[in-house]
Amino acid sequence: MAQFVHNLKIVIKTIIVISVIGFISGTFYLYKDQGEKMAANAESVPTKPDFDHSTHQQFIDNIRECVNYIYDTTTDITPVNLELLVAQAALESAWGTSRFAVEGNNYFGIRTYDLREPHMLPSNKPKKWGVKVYKHGCDSVQHYMDILNNGSAFEKYRELKYSGENNPFKLVETLDAYATDVHYFSKVKSIIKKIRKEYS
Repeated sequence: MAQFVHNLKIVIKTIIVISVIGFISGTFYLYKDQGEKMAANAESVPTKPDFDHSTHQQFIDNIRECVNYIYDTTTDITPVNLELLVAQAALESAWGTSRFAVEGNNYFGIRTYDLREPHMLPSNKPKKWGVKVYKHGCDSVQHYMDILNNGSAFEKYRELKYSGENNPFKLVETLDAYATDVHYFSKVKSIIKKIRKEYS
């Protein structure tokens, strides 16, 4: 009888040890699997690009990444024409090399009339406005998208776009309130053609 009890205790201890090892192993693989899934999900979420514009292609890719990031992280943004947006950014910021782009993360020459906001002054040093400064380049992209979608000066743009028109060569013609250069439309169109022909 004593031998039976002794053997039973050994069996019970063995079962307990195996159960504990199994539980620990299962927990490890569960957390490992969850960690891998979280890492995979993190990789699929768009992130803000670094805006290191060594080439025109990189500039284009950065603006596109910004737009994807904005669409993914913002619920109340209306999609804009990407070709037109990229071409305007390229023109306004000299492909990301202008002083306002490099020092102020402003890719559209967006002004502020509230001089308490962070801003930069252009060479003519106006007294009532400055060029807005952003913490990140994507912030200026999102602000310009918001201006197109909500600014009172861009009703013609919205009317045409909401009618179903998505041709950037037609949409740009509605941005006369934005353009200060008489050749602005033709310059934007030339950049769109250049991007279509030379870049992916």
